[in-house]
Amino acid sequence: MEAVLYIIEILGVISFSAAGAMIAIDKETDMLGVLILSTVTCFGGGLTRDIILSDTLPALFSMHVELIICISTSFIIFLAAALFKKEYVLEEETVNKINNVLDALGIGVFAAAGTAMFMDKGALVAIFAGTVTAVGGGLLRDIILRDVPFILCKRVYCVAVILGSSLYYVFEAYVFTGAEGSVISTLICLFVVFVIRMCATRYKWNIPKAIIFSKIFSEDVEVRDSREYSDSGDMSKR
Repeated sequence: MEAVLYIIEILGVISFSAAGAMIAIDKETDMLGVLILSTVTCFGGGLTRDIILSDTLPALFSMHVELIICISTSFIIFLAAALFKKEYVLEEETVNKINNVLDALGIGVFAAAGTAMFMDKGALVAIFAGTVTAVGGGLLRDIILRDVPFILCKRVYCVAVILGSSLYYVFEAYVFTGAEGSVISTLICLFVVFVIRMCATRYKWNIPKAIIFSKIFSEDVEVRDSREYSDSGDMSKR
């Protein structure tokens, strides 16, 4: 059963690495930028989790095989984009769909993995660990790229992770017993997170927002573009 869990984890690493590399390429970063942002996407959440919750060396520094797989995956994505520039750009919509699927798989796997590491600390800590592991890397990547983080605006993103992590904890703690319990709980978490993310994309599910500026200023885009927030939070002209 440990082998099955490891295989699932490796699939999560590949998915997150590829998703991070695609976003980095879309932002026109160079090869080093693609490798760094892919690694941050993949391992930033686990690193953040360990800094907050663990008093030992972060797990990242002992994950040599996973790091090699991450870097290799991101390099392959970069090489493919560099060799097939025109095709990559022309198929941007398809690339975005693939990226969305890979990201959904990644957050599902990492939500389960993070929750599993802190099962003995109680529900709150375990679910927090699973959520941070899944979304922390993407959060750090978006901060580096100076983008609004996905978890603050993307359709039912963080909510899906919290639900998946919660289900993992419930099934692992109260429903399944034995070595196969972790595998089943992981698959349930992955399935739930993936389905919610895909449905949110397909049916445009959104958590309510106070104001959607693009709709208010749809008739005069320049009005929206000329507005920015100063450090104090007040509106000011550029």
